[in-house]
Amino acid sequence: MVVCISVVAFSDLAQGKGSTFIPAPAYPKSRLAIKLTGNPRAGSIIKLVVTGSNAPFEIGGPGSGSSLSYQLDAFAQNAKIVPKCPRSFAEEFQNQINLGITQIATGLNEGHFGRFRIPIRVQTSRSVRHIVVCAYSRLVEDDAAVSALGFTLRR
Repeated sequence: MVVCISVVAFSDLAQGKGSTFIPAPAYPKSRLAIKLTGNPRAGSIIKLVVTGSNAPFEIGGPGSGSSLSYQLDAFAQNAKIVPKCPRSFAEEFQNQINLGITQIATGLNEGHFGRFRIPIRVQTSRSVRHIVVCAYSRLVEDDAAVSALGFTLRR
């Protein structure tokens, strides 16, 4: 029941001023944030910065010395069509297939653990001003954290 409540709260906050995030229960130390830089116009290139951090995840358990890299996937969507980010990458990937959501980052390396900062540049449409960006920090097939940022571009 707690998971359902957090999903609803996350969905409702996607249009706020700052990005919101939720770590997955199996990755409580994962953090993820999205920031829009500048004050871009519709039809221009927007600059986003995705930051966060992850705890080490050792293959074979703690002390094995072998770890995997986390990866970043991100999507941009018309907020009038899809106003909220799904909690999982799999659901958002289905939105991309079925609704034409744009994937703006695919498998970008966040490193094995610790802090990361990944800049993303995206060409926007002149006709779409209300945008929601959904970012997913992933480890193999697991979602470690998800973040959402909604904003309106100037004309």
